[in-house]
Order: sequence, then structure tokens, then C-alpha cells
Amino acid sequence: MRFLRAVIIGLLSIFPGTIIGYIGWLATGSSMENGSLSVVFFCNLIPLGFVILGFLWSWKNGEEYSVAYQS
Repeated sequence: MRFLRAVIIGLLSIFPGTIIGYIGWLATGSSMENGSLSVVFFCNLIPLGFVILGFLWSWKNGEEYSVAYQS
């Protein structure tokens, strides 16, 4: 359950990542060249980073769903 919750929250965090990436892309001049550093950074790396951070954050805060066996 903890992993599924972390994956779902991680995938849902792509929405704020794309909004922030879009604003950053607009702020840097809205280059239409796909190989441009600003396009790669704001349109690819920022949303991917938000997904990874969302997954890690929800995994860290999902401790109540973990299974702890006592010996």
C-alpha cells in the first residue's frame, strides 16, 4: 500500500511540475528549438524532478503504511 500511494502521489506531482516548467520556459524566451538547454531543462527535467521528489516525499511520509514485523 505504501508503494502504491507513493507512485500515485509521485505521478500526480507532474501537474505542478509542468506548470512551473511552463512558466520557466516562458520566462526564458519560449524557444521552439527542441535541443535548446532551456527547453530540455524546463520541459523535461523540472517535471521529472517533481515526479521523483513527489515519490520520495510520499515514501518518507507514508510510514504508517509500512509493515513492521516484530521477532
